Amino acid sequence: MANVKFENITASYGKKTVLRDFSIEVNSNEILCLVGPSGCGKTTLVRCLLGLMKPESGRITVGDRVLFDSKKHVNIPAEKRNIGIVFQDYAVWPHMTVLENVSYPLKKRRIPKDEMKERAMKALEQVHMEMYANHLPMQLSGGQQQRVAIARALVVDSEILVMDEPITNLDAKLREEMLLEIRMIQTRLKSTVLYITHDQQSALQLCDKMAIMQQDGSLCQYGNDEDIILNPANRFTFEFIGTSNFLPVEKKSSGLFLKDVAGGELNCKVPSGIDFTHGSYEMGVRLNDVVFDRDSHITALVESKVFLGSEYNYFLKLGNRQIRVQQSMLDAKLNGVPGDGEKVGIRFVNPRFYEAKEAAR
Repeated sequence: MANVKFENITASYGKKTVLRDFSIEVNSNEILCLVGPSGCGKTTLVRCLLGLMKPESGRITVGDRVLFDSKKHVNIPAEKRNIGIVFQDYAVWPHMTVLENVSYPLKKRRIPKDEMKERAMKALEQVHMEMYANHLPMQLSGGQQQRVAIARALVVDSEILVMDEPITNLDAKLREEMLLEIRMIQTRLKSTVLYITHDQQSALQLCDKMAIMQQDGSLCQYGNDEDIILNPANRFTFEFIGTSNFLPVEKKSSGLFLKDVAGGELNCKVPSGIDFTHGSYEMGVRLNDVVFDRDSHITALVESKVFLGSEYNYFLKLGNRQIRVQQSMLDAKLNGVPGDGEKVGIRFVNPRFYEAKEAAR
């Protein structure tokens, strides 16, 4: 198997530089999810890897193969890079059968017909679609069409599989099923997968490693999902991965307080390295880290709640602000479900503190 390595990639569209000295490595036999907001350069990086766009500088390697090296003037043509690609819109031809769709990349390479059919059927077997070989795409569900697209990517015997927002167009149930399918296919084939998405939930379910890109195209954080959730590198990562509340805080002689909240003293230590005399700060806290506590001196008003099956989602008025809270079914059964208009005590678990001006970056 092969790893993929991007070294100091700079790429632009006209005068706009999308990626600048961007470096990252996709380990062999792993799924790396590249996550970031729309327009941050995720697809640009994929186009550089596939040979559909030529970077201005840098180096791209797959295993021991150099696909691009600006200093050595190496730029392997796209059709010779042997990288499988699955796009967001499936891109299956409606007038071709499933077998013809999967065979198409081999046909373009003038592979003999018998070998072409054998390899196409093998690829269909890998995604459990061999029984649909003679069907037209219109006879398939969205999930089945996506599996055909994956089979077409696999048929070229590539060690690297790139998936660019492959499940965005599927409904919620099919998205769950396809994430499991992708994981099973990757495990079975021991391939290296670069999965591009702006959907952090899908990335958390699928990835071995995750890379977070900021809006300016820079790499914000790289690691496993647990590390990124529990130890976010900055406010952007904390805010982008998951949903959070941000509340302004101030330091007084007796400790930290929520601004504009009566009795808003926080039962936590003043974070080291933060100078509250120079700048404004906010406390960030996850929805499920706001806990109902009858004994807490910080109180809020329940404005509304929504039952989501496995949890309750609350909207609380705290001072002059609205915050969101999630309560698990287990907690609801043990401690009860507050009603609309009820005053509740709350406390904050695992809060993080960020300079307020970071919000505008």
